[in-house]
Amino acid sequence: MPTEPDRTDLPTAAPSRTGRGRRRAAALALLATVPVPLVTLGAATPAEAQRRVVGGAAASTADHPWIVALASRQQFGSGRSGQFCGGALVGPTKVVTAAHCFYDEAKGRVERPGLKVIVGRDDMRGAAGREVMVKSVWIHPDYSFAANMNDVAVLTLADSQGARPVVELVGQGETEPYAAGTRAQVYGWGDTSGRGDYSPTLRGVDVPIVPDQTCGHAYPGGPDGKFDARGMVCAGEEKGGKDACQGDSGGPLIVGGRLVGLVSWGTGCAEALHPGVYTRVSSVADAVRSVL
Repeated sequence: MPTEPDRTDLPTAAPSRTGRGRRRAAALALLATVPVPLVTLGAATPAEAQRRVVGGAAASTADHPWIVALASRQQFGSGRSGQFCGGALVGPTKVVTAAHCFYDEAKGRVERPGLKVIVGRDDMRGAAGREVMVKSVWIHPDYSFAANMNDVAVLTLADSQGARPVVELVGQGETEPYAAGTRAQVYGWGDTSGRGDYSPTLRGVDVPIVPDQTCGHAYPGGPDGKFDARGMVCAGEEKGGKDACQGDSGGPLIVGGRLVGLVSWGTGCAEALHPGVYTRVSSVADAVRSVL
């Protein structure tokens, strides 16, 4: 078992990005190349690649107090506090993240022993902030690990975070925040190079929303995965260089101070013509609000 997990085994489009997979929550990479869920802390498969902020810069929970990390020291070791995915505080006891953070391509739904949410910690090597036990995990009832659809989960914390600022979700069916070219920000502790260089500190990067048609051409199906605009949105530079990566899975994509996406999957990290794919929060907002 790795001391400093690289990913958290997610579906083809989430926690970590390796081949066609999901991005694992761990870092925001400014470069990448394989589509995988972004939650892998080990080898990633097409559906379980992790992502970390590539091409980004240092960020702080002092400026973005609703950014949190998911951790399991029992599974991923004490290095980097056992961080394996990211998330966003949306209520005093509620955190939104990616469903694939709790899936394994071979085993399906898996438990994360000793699961905690880390609040107010920029550097995962330190002890700042709080580590809060998770009481329950809700997975979207229509989540598909294979198709990367409805890739969203809601964690209920054992202890309330009181008046700590939370981030607002966009509304069900909203379209304006997803207009092509809109600038968005993504945050995480994932791979920063696409080569397993996991960041111990929080990073963020500014990326543009990509037209749905362009993303559809990038991911038409097959080994690279299939983009579905009904529940997904892409963001990234056409030339590459900026992206989320392994370890960033479940991390927030923000537009105008609101949560519009969750790091889900993609091909590699920060690769040209292969933008990051995110859960389109406007497609799952009502379902999420029903459990808040």
